[in-house]
Amino acid sequence: MMKRLISLGAAALASLVGGCGDGPSTVPGFRSPATWSSFVYATNNGPLLLDVVGDPFASGSGDLRRVAVAAMAAGIPGRPFTLTLDPAVAARPNFRIVLVAGAASDLDERAVCAGRAKAANIKIDGGRIDLIATFCDGDSLLSSVRGWVAKIGGADDRRFSLLLGQMTRDLMGEPQ
Repeated sequence: MMKRLISLGAAALASLVGGCGDGPSTVPGFRSPATWSSFVYATNNGPLLLDVVGDPFASGSGDLRRVAVAAMAAGIPGRPFTLTLDPAVAARPNFRIVLVAGAASDLDERAVCAGRAKAANIKIDGGRIDLIATFCDGDSLLSSVRGWVAKIGGADDRRFSLLLGQMTRDLMGEPQ
């Protein structure tokens, strides 16, 4: 009887874990101790600038940018903030999140902040999309995170929004 219960438990666990192979998944990278305080300072008097590089959905970037603004702004419910794509509207445009969609695995996060980010603009048809997000103060890297999700239909896929929200939480970290 006990052997049968263990077998059923193992089968149930395997089915749960098996469904996680498509992500979304994130891996936090570098994080400066000044990340959270810089984030609060940058969003205290208005929107934070978001720069989106690449368009793996071949949607003309409109859908991707709209989804990124909404999902990332909702990523930290305990600290409401807004994002803008327009540097003239940003409260402190020197601080910004740079999101590289379709990022190459060897892309250096410091290069992203320095404006040397390149994305592989290949069309995603239900395949895997890799992202890098950095929080920058000018050309300086404050924090970074990499993420991916597979088997999505486009920028409006719920799992893509979940990935962007998790990346935002990982990017800013916990209040210090």
